[in-house]
Amino acid sequence: MRSNPRFTFVRHGQCVANAQGRVVGQLDSPLTPLGHTQAEGAAVLLAGRRDLTAVVSSDLQRSHATARIIAGVLDLPLYLEPGLREQTFGTMEGQLFADLTALSPGAEHINEVRWGNGESVADVHARLIETFARIEAAHPGPIVLVTHGHVIQIAMSMLQGRGFRDVEWFDLPNGGIVNGPA
Repeated sequence: MRSNPRFTFVRHGQCVANAQGRVVGQLDSPLTPLGHTQAEGAAVLLAGRRDLTAVVSSDLQRSHATARIIAGVLDLPLYLEPGLREQTFGTMEGQLFADLTALSPGAEHINEVRWGNGESVADVHARLIETFARIEAAHPGPIVLVTHGHVIQIAMSMLQGRGFRDVEWFDLPNGGIVNGPA
């Protein structure tokens, strides 16, 4: 049995849209100075993990910038994976959370709702099944995955054998680290 997890997830550092209280989704928003500091902090926390073999990141700039910092500190190769992009929230992206008074109508299950005509949790879950098959084939050793809040939460549930209806939602700050199952 592994002493360290196969996948170590890092949520990207704070981006401008996060700081503004906006729905980000797949909008491309750069890191703030705090976001750079959060990425550096995550890198320092991961520096003791000598078993890590690569950093794989969403190609959205907030994750990519975070991953570049981590890969540089850890002296690891960096690979971009578009399948790790955040859930898209369609027409809701860019809007202030405070201005959202009417959300998309419910579905049979909340995780089937396509918020703003974007992706549902079920859609992201299906995308991640394919994405993780590619990642596992390309990177057999323990790796760091730099991605987004919803993606991390959905992936954790998926890796623990739960379906899209059973995603366990948890608070994950920008720059936060979550170890996947061993």
